[in-house]
Amino acid sequence: MRVLLFGKTRNVARLVEDPAEDLRLAGHEVSVFPYRATKLTKTLDPWFLSERLGVPLAILLQRRIEAFRPDLIVAFGPYHWLPRAVFGRLKHRPPMVAWIGDLFGPDMADTAALFDVVAYTDTGMLELHKRFDFQSTGTFLPLAATRGATARASTRIDRLAFVASATAHRRALLAQVTEPIALFGPDWPKAPELAHHIRDGRKIGGKELATIYAAHLGALNIRHEHNVINGLNQRHFAPYIVGTPVVADAQGDIERCFDPGHEIFIYRDAAELSAIQAELRTNPGKAREVGLAGQRRVLAHHTYAHRIETIAALAGVTKRP
Repeated sequence: MRVLLFGKTRNVARLVEDPAEDLRLAGHEVSVFPYRATKLTKTLDPWFLSERLGVPLAILLQRRIEAFRPDLIVAFGPYHWLPRAVFGRLKHRPPMVAWIGDLFGPDMADTAALFDVVAYTDTGMLELHKRFDFQSTGTFLPLAATRGATARASTRIDRLAFVASATAHRRALLAQVTEPIALFGPDWPKAPELAHHIRDGRKIGGKELATIYAAHLGALNIRHEHNVINGLNQRHFAPYIVGTPVVADAQGDIERCFDPGHEIFIYRDAAELSAIQAELRTNPGKAREVGLAGQRRVLAHHTYAHRIETIAALAGVTKRP
């Protein structure tokens, strides 16, 4: 299958690069059409989202479609990142799917209507799609992992690693956890209440994530309070590629993807998080057991190749003979 991926590139989430890598590993032909790199200042976003900019982008995208002849187009986050003129002007296109992972309002109805299928990383967002009476087909499609994110470590550090931005909710929770956790990201050193944790202020590149996960006892996950209703993020999946178990807060969609207690650890407050961390430190065999069980689940069901094949079927894409 030929797949054209459209979206922001060179951001920490690697929402274009990781799917492209995994699809290629699965034998698909992939072309990446970057909307723009996120290194450009956010003050330019209103200009980039203007309808005027959409015209030349649409022309360039149409040329790419004609040259590559994709079976499917997947656009990442078009509700907030792209002017509607980009997709509204396309002609003679293959099926198009939007993959949405950010909250939105009813004003996105016209953008949703441009796509054959709108896939949401969160069942709560799918409910919004239905409540707002969007006319395109909506479906639940969680994020995933790429099989290319491999790494090895001779030994594991006996603490959890958390690679993420420092939101108010995350800081408040971690301030209540007394056992040291390794925190990675430029905002963590600015949080004096977290001085008892190990804080690494570097920006972490996509490939370095696998190395960090492989070197630690487990991967911590704490929801981003402004972007989540029920859904999961990349940290629920990526650590399992290197056999590292995930310790996550209770989210409504977890049981749709994992078996809690067998494939993932779940906590509901700081006390439960501390108890899980203490258990893993005294019983690393349990961490290894859950990490391998989660790895089997992710490799069998939760790679980006699995996701693209799912939405291709929903969009009516047939495989080439």
